[in-house]
Amino acid sequence: MSVKRKQMQSLSGLMEARFMAGQGTLKQRLAEEARLAAAIDEIDKARRQAMADASDPVHFSPSHARATNVWLRWTDARKAVLNRDLARARAASAKARKALARSFGQMQASRELIRKL
Repeated sequence: MSVKRKQMQSLSGLMEARFMAGQGTLKQRLAEEARLAAAIDEIDKARRQAMADASDPVHFSPSHARATNVWLRWTDARKAVLNRDLARARAASAKARKALARSFGQMQASRELIRKL
């Protein structure tokens, strides 16, 4: 086996390892994105339930209305933070996808070069 072929095989191994690491990174980014989206959905569901309870005359009392109002303001603030974090997570996922596509191309190119040698 020639020296060039051995070097290319080593390079191909590195490219494959880089690709696999990129897959792991993307998987983590997508999991974080899904976690944040689920948290936002939970808040939305809880808000809808609180609004339904607040409009029910059985649950109405001035103290309940005040508590619901405070809680709704808190959920607005929490949702804003989660949306900001979700936007960052989506940007990180897009960056990881781009890096993964590049490393996949490099891995394929190194395999093709080995085949030609």
